[in-house]
Amino acid sequence: MTRPVNNSPDTAAALKRLQQKVSSLADDVDDLQTEQRLLSSRIREVDDHTDELDTGLQEAREAHDELRTDVRDDLATVTATVRDLASSVGWMERRLRAEHDLTPAPLDAADDTLRQLAARARRGNESESVLLTPAQRAAEQREITALDTAVKRIAQDTELAVRQSATLATTAMDAPGHANAAVMFRTLTATIEGTRQQLPRLRKNAAEARRKLEQDDEHREVHGPQVMTGTSARAQLTARLRARLDTAVADGALLPTWFTFALGHQPVAEDVDAWMQLATDLLAYRVTYEVTDPAVALGHGTHDDPRREAWRTELDEQLQNRRRWPLRQHHR
Repeated sequence: MTRPVNNSPDTAAALKRLQQKVSSLADDVDDLQTEQRLLSSRIREVDDHTDELDTGLQEAREAHDELRTDVRDDLATVTATVRDLASSVGWMERRLRAEHDLTPAPLDAADDTLRQLAARARRGNESESVLLTPAQRAAEQREITALDTAVKRIAQDTELAVRQSATLATTAMDAPGHANAAVMFRTLTATIEGTRQQLPRLRKNAAEARRKLEQDDEHREVHGPQVMTGTSARAQLTARLRARLDTAVADGALLPTWFTFALGHQPVAEDVDAWMQLATDLLAYRVTYEVTDPAVALGHGTHDDPRREAWRTELDEQLQNRRRWPLRQHHR
């Protein structure tokens, strides 16, 4: 049996609204499709731009690598040229010395006075080697201070904990301040316990620090005068050598081979002070340890004296860092 079609006004209106929604959805679908096409186009453009950037980056890397290789090659060429030039200058200098019977300034020649000063400086260094440095003494003192600080902290925290305990004992649980006192009391007791657990270690470290400082005090009573004498001798030695170097440079004197190999023939204008200081230190080292090598400023080989090795290493590093002269020491 066929049902009759409902042609009521309500049905027609509902149908019309449905048709409008469908039409609106169709328009939305068209808009979305348009947006999708635009987005796809933009994605392709971004991909193309990314490819261009990747290509440019790769070209830049290749250019950078090529430039670095060229610079390295040029630097090697310049270095070799400078070394050859330095060798030629050295050869001409030796020829001039031989032809004109020129004698280099005896910068590191040691007379009796210099030898005595150098000997006292060495003995002072040896005596100083058994003493704690200021930094070491300060470190030991910090161990003692750490114990004293911990003991004082326990006393202070205990006093505060007693006050909080009195508050807890004299106030009701719901009274103002009772809860805060309880929290403070628990915190203080935990802090005190933690500090007390550290005391054995702190007492051990402090006792060892006191022993080292007392031993150092005894050593200073024995070696102190010789250390002071060595310090004074070292200062006098340095002053005499600096005066000798000042005169040689001012007079344009011919400098020894080991000196020019290490520092060149003269300082540059902006580097005079550093150059003169390093040159004086080199002279002091050679005189102090009787280095006589005619070509190598610091001599060859290692030594048992740790203070000498430390000084030698420091001087060698300064020479390496100068980057002023192509012929540098590479010996350790």
